[in-house]
Amino acid sequence: MIAIPRLRKRWVLGLLCLGFTVPGAAVADEAQAPPQKWVEDPYEPHDTSGPNLRAGSAVGWIIHDDKTYTALGGAISVGPRIDRFTLEAGYVFAELTDPGPSSLAHGNLHRLSANVRADLVRLGSRSLGPNSMLALYAEAGLARQFHHWYRPQYGQAMRQVPVDTSKSFGVVGFGINLDHRLEQPRGFPTRVGWQLGWQLTASDRNEMGNTVVCRGPECVAGPIVPHSPVRDTSLLLTSTIAFTW
Repeated sequence: MIAIPRLRKRWVLGLLCLGFTVPGAAVADEAQAPPQKWVEDPYEPHDTSGPNLRAGSAVGWIIHDDKTYTALGGAISVGPRIDRFTLEAGYVFAELTDPGPSSLAHGNLHRLSANVRADLVRLGSRSLGPNSMLALYAEAGLARQFHHWYRPQYGQAMRQVPVDTSKSFGVVGFGINLDHRLEQPRGFPTRVGWQLGWQLTASDRNEMGNTVVCRGPECVAGPIVPHSPVRDTSLLLTSTIAFTW
């Protein structure tokens, strides 16, 4: 048997131990590394990129066929945030009632929209506090709105009821977004925010439209509504809670 010097034996044993322990140490270091979205400094710049979901209330007024209605309902939007920009697909549902303190519902609206929002001004954590951010934003997009009109119930006064319609138009808006990030998010979400926004719409003047005259559920053909001199417009105020992950 060939004798190996004691010094060489020590070198061989050392290399074998190193080969077995180094990969394990690397795995341990990787396991101890913080997740990507964790924040080391609560005052560092904000990374707002990621999927975004908003849900909340919508209230305002609309002018349709030269008549004004109060709109009250809800709104939901979803889409990606890419730094200062957000692409959203949105849905709004609202009941339409007489202006003022009235419970008489004339119908409802469903609005589908696609919007682009941009944060024009941002105030970071050094202005507002640890992990907080305030943004002033503007948005623009396209929408398709569907109107469904109710017929009067028994005991309600006779009235003209428009025929259900739908139309497309542009949407512009502005608002504020108060955003707070979680220092150590463990899943959904990584950011929680509150957004207060105003959305304005305007469509072409209506052509002549058909109506029905209803007393309770019984209806007959009504007069044709003449060409409206006023554009159909609306102003909706949305208050939503936003989640980014």
